Amino acid sequence: MLALVLAGALIAGCGKGSVGSSGAIATVTAPRGSSPSEAPPPAGQAPSRSQALAFAHAVNLTPADVPGFAATEKQDSSSSSEKRLERQMLSCSGIGGSSKAVAEAGSKDFKLKRQIIDFSVSSEVAVQSSAAQAQKGLAAIRSAHVRGCFTRYLQQIFKTERTTGATPGSVTIQSGTPPAPGMNGSFGWRVTATFLVHGIKVPIYLDFLGFVDGPSEVTLLSSGLLRPFPATVQQHLFALLLARARSHTP
Repeated sequence: MLALVLAGALIAGCGKGSVGSSGAIATVTAPRGSSPSEAPPPAGQAPSRSQALAFAHAVNLTPADVPGFAATEKQDSSSSSEKRLERQMLSCSGIGGSSKAVAEAGSKDFKLKRQIIDFSVSSEVAVQSSAAQAQKGLAAIRSAHVRGCFTRYLQQIFKTERTTGATPGSVTIQSGTPPAPGMNGSFGWRVTATFLVHGIKVPIYLDFLGFVDGPSEVTLLSSGLLRPFPATVQQHLFALLLARARSHTP
């Protein structure tokens, strides 16, 4: 789960423009999912890669979920220095040797940029080999120690950004546990990073809401410049991911 947040922070935190009032964004109704074609694995047996990928594709956000947003492919453009900082962060958190997930898949990155509006949102799904492994990841991301490691990591990442006239400032992380009925646990992070641009403080907000259901880990990642991603839309999308996870089995 922490790896999903790491990837989301790099994608959501870079290349932001300007943002103002959120405006009206349409709300859609969460559909009732159907079961994947493969039968779920017996109790105690790890899901197959094909089962895990089918679950991820059934749960992840689609363009129909965010009308008005433009879908773009996520780009992994991490530099060698960013990858080095990531390794240092994983070492700091004590999870650098965590086992690899059975499968991971993410949605496209959905962006809304109109005049001074600049929001983005995406989802990520990972399926671990066991429910215990997923719980281990959830426990890590809930810990104050890991938040401290991640805060220092983001501070260093933002310092590597070369934006004319912008000076990186503080990075803070607030944590919580959003309601996730029927799941085995959840977490929430609000990351606030500030930049000083020509003497004016410009905040970037990165929100990570996630939950664990058996061996699966589902994360909603959203961002906004100057103001957070609209709360009502965020809550709707999180509920949509919950409904899909309840309707499918990895």
